[in-house]
Amino acid sequence: MGYSPTRITLILGLALVALSVFALTDASLVLPWAVACGGLCLVIAVDALFLPRKAQLGLHRGVPTEVGIGVPFTMTLALQNESPRAIHGAVFDLLPPSMEGLRVALPYALSPDEQAEWSFELSANDRGAFTLDAATIVITGPLRLMRRIVRGSAPATVSVIPGIEILRSNELILKAARDADAGITRARGIGRGGEFDSLAPYVPGDPPQAVDWKAYARTGQLAVRRYVPERRRHIMLACDAGRLMGTRVGNTRKIDLALEAMTRVAAAALQRGDLVGMVIFDGEVQSFIPPRAGSGQLAKIVRASLNVKPRHTETAFTPAFVALNHALPRRALVILATDFDNEAQGWELQRNIAQITRRHVAIVAAMRDPVYHATVAAEVENASDAYRQLASLTLLEERQMILSRIHSTGVHVIDAEPSELQGPLLNMYGSVVTGGRL
Repeated sequence: MGYSPTRITLILGLALVALSVFALTDASLVLPWAVACGGLCLVIAVDALFLPRKAQLGLHRGVPTEVGIGVPFTMTLALQNESPRAIHGAVFDLLPPSMEGLRVALPYALSPDEQAEWSFELSANDRGAFTLDAATIVITGPLRLMRRIVRGSAPATVSVIPGIEILRSNELILKAARDADAGITRARGIGRGGEFDSLAPYVPGDPPQAVDWKAYARTGQLAVRRYVPERRRHIMLACDAGRLMGTRVGNTRKIDLALEAMTRVAAAALQRGDLVGMVIFDGEVQSFIPPRAGSGQLAKIVRASLNVKPRHTETAFTPAFVALNHALPRRALVILATDFDNEAQGWELQRNIAQITRRHVAIVAAMRDPVYHATVAAEVENASDAYRQLASLTLLEERQMILSRIHSTGVHVIDAEPSELQGPLLNMYGSVVTGGRL
């Protein structure tokens, strides 16, 4: 980028400026002053001459290819001295604003062909692919009079994806399946739909239509047929990516918390042998993955959010639910994670949910904003606080009324804070699929 004088050079330059004042009043000081100026210029030129070129510096960076939202990861940065002389100075790495970590000068002193390496921990609060590239390298001359500032390049890309950790851990997948069970043993029913499991002795109270008369003809004893919920169910995950879902709870956006919870549901469902798909939408459908089974499907679902860009548009439920109706040929469980802050959006959600539940079973996970409850619980000290509290109460009442109407139509409803969604959502999924409604 260029050369610049060090603090020592500036101090010496100021001293010569001060000396020039005396040289103007005393002619005998002009020659020493001129010699000092010439000498300083000479040593500055020599110091600059010994500074290495950009091509003699090697900068290398190492980062993992994929990390989770808010999950710490280690980045390494290495500087190689390929010049024939020893160098010293500092490196200033340039990091994206959404990444958290130490932003400090990294001092070094390297002999020829020596390398300095630094490792430090970072974390990212935003989803997406981030390219880490530029770093500023400051090299100080051997006389410490001049320094060279070089823009180094060490490109590396890290993709920040909610829930990516589950792809690397069978234990996380098994834990998601256990959480979905939530202490419920595999549901067995008498005379219910699903897969045949076994015969059981008839006891008073069992429905007569459940009696297996062929077994009675063979054994002379009454027996009833037991069923378990059907496997290979169709599960469709729908995630709202509209304006409200882009707001932050703590350091993380609500959509990213919803996507992380949904990856756990996808892992549990695929572990059970179900077919799982996903749609991500705002004003229109941004990403659509049809329901499939298999281990590769989980990777597709987890990485589906990588190309979904926050556009701060209002949510439109109709396009997404029309796409769902066309894409689901048979009865399925639709799990929607969303948020709304006005009655118009609530009515649109209610209308579309009512349409989808004609063929399918639905779970609506409403992600409430913690700020409303915090405002209601806060002490009122002035009129502004009172108006703010009244507005929060009104929004919460409208929200509760809409969710109650949706629940009254037979839809399963979860109303939870974003950071607490994962557990209730897994439990609700487990309860629905073991209840035999699919």
